[in-house]
Amino acid sequence: MKTSVNPAPANQPFNPERDQRRNVEINIGKACNNRCVFCIDGLPKKEDRSYMPFPAMKAELQRYYLDGHRSVGFLGGEPTTYPKICDSVAYARDLGYTRIAIATNATKLRLTHFTDRIIDAGLTRVTISMHGHTADLEDRLTRVPGNFLKKVAAINYLQEKRKLGFLPDGLSVNIVLNGWNYKHLPKMMQFFYQTMGLDDLRVNFIRPEGYAEGDADLTPRHKDVMPVLLKAIILNEQYFKKVFTFGGIPFCAMPPALRNNEDILRRYMGEYRDLSTSCSIRSEGGDMIPPGQRPDANSWVKGHKSKTVLFDQANSRARFNWQDRKKHDLKGQLEACRSCDFEPICEGVWKGYLEIYGTEDIHPIHRK
Repeated sequence: MKTSVNPAPANQPFNPERDQRRNVEINIGKACNNRCVFCIDGLPKKEDRSYMPFPAMKAELQRYYLDGHRSVGFLGGEPTTYPKICDSVAYARDLGYTRIAIATNATKLRLTHFTDRIIDAGLTRVTISMHGHTADLEDRLTRVPGNFLKKVAAINYLQEKRKLGFLPDGLSVNIVLNGWNYKHLPKMMQFFYQTMGLDDLRVNFIRPEGYAEGDADLTPRHKDVMPVLLKAIILNEQYFKKVFTFGGIPFCAMPPALRNNEDILRRYMGEYRDLSTSCSIRSEGGDMIPPGQRPDANSWVKGHKSKTVLFDQANSRARFNWQDRKKHDLKGQLEACRSCDFEPICEGVWKGYLEIYGTEDIHPIHRK
């Protein structure tokens, strides 16, 4: 079996606090039981809502394991709706993966029999997508009445399992920071850290695609979000003292006191802490590039220019390094960005953000 499956990994800054295990995230399909207002997939086509066949899942897990990966995450859509998710977790465990995670909206994890089954299969980490600290906010953002209470029940049960020694790689909540919730970030921290007893929180700036494309109401300006984010960091430094990280904010949007404090950045900024992650997703058809070939900068694939994706036509998979794809395909880096002192680390700005607000706020930083 050919084991070279990825483009070259991103040039991330060294951080001894980062988990050094090579990570892959496998997308099981775009089927989901939520309808989040900011979903990047919008309304997926019928064929994209189909699940990954289990033989293909096993082949991908084998491929990446042989390539040296020991950490795997299952993504969607919503991975807990995948009929073979427990079998996939067990297969990854039996292959030898030591970190096995899911990124989930967690509504199915309130069902204790299902949660027991997937943890017994070998799950070691859960990241929950939850974007509000009240039922009104969470249910509005996900457009499913009752979601908030379902997720609270799931977190409570997962916390019980952690007390028994399960989920050794952690339980975290991921918040998509958007125009409806960013002002509530300090209250969300209080809710998740104190009320729910969690110790790991991640906030990611909204990626304005799919349902959120062109939506200025859902997409706040960086300069409006930064004061709230700074307050959150100060609260964590002085009061909560938990794991708190953020992503999706360019360095030029940060005040000098933050971007020039490398100690703070190493502890709070995703570009310094996140695992370098390979990704495997279902290819979406169209004119596919032959296996192993990388499209050049001018190649059109599925209507998008790509510099980072390797397409496997035979297996209907697209593979890439997530950090590289963000920086070179999904985010915009202006000509001026090339001279910025932070260019080697900064991933740039979501292209959807630039389409809404233009380039007025984007500028190179030159440290003296």
